[in-house]
Amino acid sequence: MNVEENIISLISEQLPRSKKQLNELFESDAEILKKRNGFLLFSVDDFSKEDHFLTTDPYQLGKNLAVATLSDIFASGGTPQYFSHSIALNPEKWDDSYLIGLSRGVAEILVETGAAFIGGDLGTSEEWHYTGIAIGHSEKPLMRKKTVPGELIYMTGNCGTGNLEAAIQLFNLDSEVTAQFELRHKEAQLIQEFATTCIDSSDGIGNALRTISTLNNTGFLIDRLNPDPIASAFMAKLKLPEELLFLGECGEYELVFTIKPEDEENFLAEAESRELYFTKIGTIQNKEKMLVSGSKLYDLSDFNIKGRDFSDPQEYIYALTKYLKSHENEIS
Repeated sequence: MNVEENIISLISEQLPRSKKQLNELFESDAEILKKRNGFLLFSVDDFSKEDHFLTTDPYQLGKNLAVATLSDIFASGGTPQYFSHSIALNPEKWDDSYLIGLSRGVAEILVETGAAFIGGDLGTSEEWHYTGIAIGHSEKPLMRKKTVPGELIYMTGNCGTGNLEAAIQLFNLDSEVTAQFELRHKEAQLIQEFATTCIDSSDGIGNALRTISTLNNTGFLIDRLNPDPIASAFMAKLKLPEELLFLGECGEYELVFTIKPEDEENFLAEAESRELYFTKIGTIQNKEKMLVSGSKLYDLSDFNIKGRDFSDPQEYIYALTKYLKSHENEIS
């Protein structure tokens, strides 16, 4: 258990829980509560400077914050119904026009999903903070548990969009690239029908899969990195290993899920009929945690590097790079 999980556990142990709650700690992206007709899903996420979201375009930031908030509902097999937020800001940095742009970005995502804004809170702070709250409904909720060895690992989108945003800021790159987190509400509807487990990649693909492995006492073999082409090009420009897009903790808010092999043909046929695209990136294994990239095989079974353990992000990137180098093997 890492430091963050330990803190969450200590706090939760002191607080009463509802008998209607389906999930235990860490078992799902959203909290799942049984109600008379189906299940209620609840999620709250806090975002700030440490998440390394680009803030130069308020409209783009608003869309990304809304997508990031709603992804927990989608990963739990639900449809968002209500949305709320609490914003702490410095009025000298975020003026009226900035707030209008931010709000319009959030609004666009809510309109597309059919979720309604039900109010929020406002405060002041030297640095910005955004807390997004989402309430949804599900007839068939998904959790991070219930996968077994042999099941297939799929994902929406590409790996590395969030880590690209972070790299642009950390290396002070003069770039016109802006990363847009994709809204996956249509994909989520199909995933709900076929998936055995699902999680969003808010902390990166690697962390998502390690969470799945821990909860299910399994491992994984990833044989397709599936990097975002622009992010991959930036890694090459910075002379950093492309695998950092997989290991880094600044996620892309895509959906990572598992399906049974016998369901794959029907799943892909239904995806094609709905004009939806998914990528198979690997399989669930017994214990091993492996990443195949190019001609290299990386053993990730003892990986335990957390960004919050480093005061300097550059030291975190160095630690990841050093780990990859020391854990790589050539594929014969």
